[in-house]
Amino acid sequence: MAFGSIADVLATSGGYFVADGLDPRIVLLDRNLDPIRIMGREGEGPGEYEFPSRLVRADDRILVLDGGNERVAYLTLEGDFVESQRIPGLASDIALHPELGLLVAGNAFPDHYLARVTSQGDTAFGRIPDELRVDAGGLFRWPLDLVTVTADGVIHVLDVDQLSLVSFFPNGELASVTFLPRDMRARKLKSRNETEEAFGGPTRVLGVQSVTTLEPLQDGRLFARIASVHPDSAVTKGLVLDLERLEAVPLVFPSRGDRSWARGGLYLDGLGRVVLKEPQGVGLATAPVRLVDRDG
Repeated sequence: MAFGSIADVLATSGGYFVADGLDPRIVLLDRNLDPIRIMGREGEGPGEYEFPSRLVRADDRILVLDGGNERVAYLTLEGDFVESQRIPGLASDIALHPELGLLVAGNAFPDHYLARVTSQGDTAFGRIPDELRVDAGGLFRWPLDLVTVTADGVIHVLDVDQLSLVSFFPNGELASVTFLPRDMRARKLKSRNETEEAFGGPTRVLGVQSVTTLEPLQDGRLFARIASVHPDSAVTKGLVLDLERLEAVPLVFPSRGDRSWARGGLYLDGLGRVVLKEPQGVGLATAPVRLVDRDG
């Protein structure tokens, strides 16, 4: 099946939800990647989209971040539209907390990572620690931070500017600040700065994102998807983060076989299988993966 673009893929027990950003719609595929159902079209009405960019599973609902319409749509696991909820500012990611409700990562509150969105209004959540504040010099920066919630109710924000994981308790208190592995962090920050300079510097580049997904795993760990690929680690596409042991285990492809798909996007389907987006197209495939015990 052809897509205008593949903005995000979410695995469920019944198949895969795909957010098509350029041909605004949500497509449900079965486990063999065959289409089951197409939901929505371009527009501003119920069940319509302008730019669906993020898919999140929350119990028996699928949340769709539609930045073009500045709202979140709620779907059933079968793809039926339920309702939509307005969100403030420019959003980069969303999460649904069992007590706090909808949390939106974006630029609604400059001193905080998140906006808490309820029927009573929007409030700031997750104050940015002083040591992680970045002075943009008045330049507009596109919001890129990521957010997710683990089963214990802790809220985790991936600070893309600092490549650090900032965690908060539900009452808003700071739980921890953990930097990604030193070598990888230094490499990513250097690569991002080089990319900005190559395209004219920070006055011309709105933002460069090197980590594009943060999601919880069933065992309590987190998965961070890496966007950029380096020649010396072409098959490393993500990190499994263990906050208790302070470990970051790389997710890599088996050494055998064609690695061309490893240069495209990757979406996790458990720890043994991934959905891959081809590097120069809009097709999908699945592949086995394995964890390796080494620093990425």
